[in-house]
Amino acid sequence: MTDRQRMEWTKALVVAGLIFYVPANFLPVMTITITGDVEPLTIMGGVHELADSGLVPVALLVFFASIVIPFLKLAVMCWLLMLHGSDKARHGRAKAFRILHQIGTWSMIDIFLLSVLAAVGQLGILASVRAEPGVLFFAAVLLCTLFAAELYQPRMIWRPQPVR
Repeated sequence: MTDRQRMEWTKALVVAGLIFYVPANFLPVMTITITGDVEPLTIMGGVHELADSGLVPVALLVFFASIVIPFLKLAVMCWLLMLHGSDKARHGRAKAFRILHQIGTWSMIDIFLLSVLAAVGQLGILASVRAEPGVLFFAAVLLCTLFAAELYQPRMIWRPQPVR
């Protein structure tokens, strides 16, 4: 695959990630049923629920890992793509890309935890957890950022863009 094709695929994945980011944060990602009380939760609703339950550190972790990190990953990829071929902030872009690539390996931990919670949280009529459509959009955002970061090669930061 040529560098030009890599750039086009990376751009497409970042745009798709930005599109998926909106429903991922506004649609419910899970429904919790506790003794007949059914409550669909968005990511932010889950953060509020955790904070209201006195689990503020966990709420902050979920907020950071599920809302802030995916947004920052998309923003960094946009920054890298906008400045492609430019001499501006090459060292900063290379460092940002390395950080992005490092945290990318932990991106799917949220989806893994929800699947474990859904599997373990089946207590019959007392309690249950069910995944909702928002989790598919959230997983799509994470996959788009993972693949975009994988397709974007760091050497592209240092290679000047050909003059047309």
